[in-house]
Amino acid sequence: MARFRMVLLMAAALFGADLSAEGLESKAPKLVTERPNASGQPTDVTISIYLLDINDVDDANQLFSVDMFVTVTWQDPRLALLENLRTGKYRRIPLDEIWTPRLLIVNDRGLSAQLPRVAEVDDLGNVNNQQRVSGELSTDLLFKDFPFDSQRLPIRIVSYSHSPKELRFLLDNHVSGDDESFSAEGWRFRIIDPEFDELHIPAKETAWTRLTYFIEAERNSQYYVLTMFLPVSLIVLMSWFVFWLPPDVIPSRVGISTASIFSLIAFSLSIRLSLPRVSYATHADLFLLGCTLLVILALGMVVVGSRWGKTGRTKDALRLNAAARWFYPGLFFLIAITTLMI
Repeated sequence: MARFRMVLLMAAALFGADLSAEGLESKAPKLVTERPNASGQPTDVTISIYLLDINDVDDANQLFSVDMFVTVTWQDPRLALLENLRTGKYRRIPLDEIWTPRLLIVNDRGLSAQLPRVAEVDDLGNVNNQQRVSGELSTDLLFKDFPFDSQRLPIRIVSYSHSPKELRFLLDNHVSGDDESFSAEGWRFRIIDPEFDELHIPAKETAWTRLTYFIEAERNSQYYVLTMFLPVSLIVLMSWFVFWLPPDVIPSRVGISTASIFSLIAFSLSIRLSLPRVSYATHADLFLLGCTLLVILALGMVVVGSRWGKTGRTKDALRLNAAARWFYPGLFFLIAITTLMI
């Protein structure tokens, strides 16, 4: 009889340990809704992000695409096992059955999760939740220095259920990744330190704890030098050739000048289509505008020179041509320096 009772007790202990290992003890309502030590110090949460890839930066829609692993850790003493039940192994518990920091990526515009919604919990109640997410995030890009601009791509994370008095992000939160291997073309990336602040919600008169990771993206301007600045410079050079033609060659001079103007207008439109409708002018806009005005000036001088040639002021027309051959390139370099470098 005593042996039978001992067998029953051992079976009950093993059954209880098995329930704990499966996380069935976590179905208590308070374990889901109340944070650990609800009346005490803020719950410490650590977030680590490993960036697998940034595969696109969409200027026109102000979005960037990421693929990343996110690891969130915290401690919940209520999930700790009694010392005699500890096995040194992790238990896998569904997130719906335990308290979580209720995290939200604020600038999410289409992220999708790829791993099961479970957490690994050790014998001491340390919770580790890992997830791989990929998709698009929004960002507020500034194009004033385009195409020599650098942008800060944010990953903004808040706890939408807890104030700074209830939850805090530890300073060892970090983001890492091989920024040299990101596949987005036309950019150079650098991971910089995160920022800690609060997101205030006026409608609810409350604040959420916020953590923002930043990736600095520097645009590769060599592409625009080859595809925009070099062709525009050649168009301006073409308009300069009119001053090497005699004043009486009117059709050729006017044709070259007008063709140059139309080409520059087409370039301006193509650049603008690749950017959002911002209310300010970029360096590229100012450069194209300056070159367009310069070509219009050349057309005006062609008209004046041709007029002088027709009215017997041939010497004045020749002097105007000779002077323009020298100051016209100077005006172009002045426009390039003031619009691109300053």
